[in-house]
Amino acid sequence: MRPENYPDGQQRSFIEEARRRQIIASAAEVISELGYANASLARIAERAGISKGVISYHFDGKDELMSQVVIQLFVAGAEFMGPFIEAAAADGSRAILHAYLSSNLQFIDNNRSYVAAVADIVLNLRGPDGTLRFDTPDGDREMIAPLVAALAEGQRAGEFGDFDPTVLARLIRDSIDGVANRAVREPDFDMRHYRTHLLRMFDAVTRKDDNR
Repeated sequence: MRPENYPDGQQRSFIEEARRRQIIASAAEVISELGYANASLARIAERAGISKGVISYHFDGKDELMSQVVIQLFVAGAEFMGPFIEAAAADGSRAILHAYLSSNLQFIDNNRSYVAAVADIVLNLRGPDGTLRFDTPDGDREMIAPLVAALAEGQRAGEFGDFDPTVLARLIRDSIDGVANRAVREPDFDMRHYRTHLLRMFDAVTRKDDNR
């Protein structure tokens, strides 16, 4: 992966990017254990084994660091899911839907602590105007847009039946986001069992009437 850039377009070094990722990972660990309100920069620095000044060098305050924790989770999720979805594309829209659901749930199962941290940030981090920074209608529409497009393509290809792609995409996302919260609360939650039933359910919902 290429290093990310500074706001002025200059490229960060791999060492700088590695340090940023270390700080982000430490922030996620502290939040998942102590909660958003108790995740001070001092505690995050202690977890990372660095000084608070090092965090201030890489991030413009706690809000930017918290934003990057959220953003990096979505980036990591997309990187994990992408190969599964691409591999499924040759087998059609239903295979893509299966890959989307399965890989998303697997990523959550593999990263429960990080998911818990992000959920806490999303419910607490606010912008300058006092509104939540991430939990917004625009953010929801942006997140489901690729899924809406995939469902609509399945209908055009004749693989899927008659349904509203936007409504179904929201139902799928709610099923995924809801189980993420449950997986965080229940360490013994069986994600594989849940995934099996979820795939069956959305198979039935998307099936054409003449194949029911």
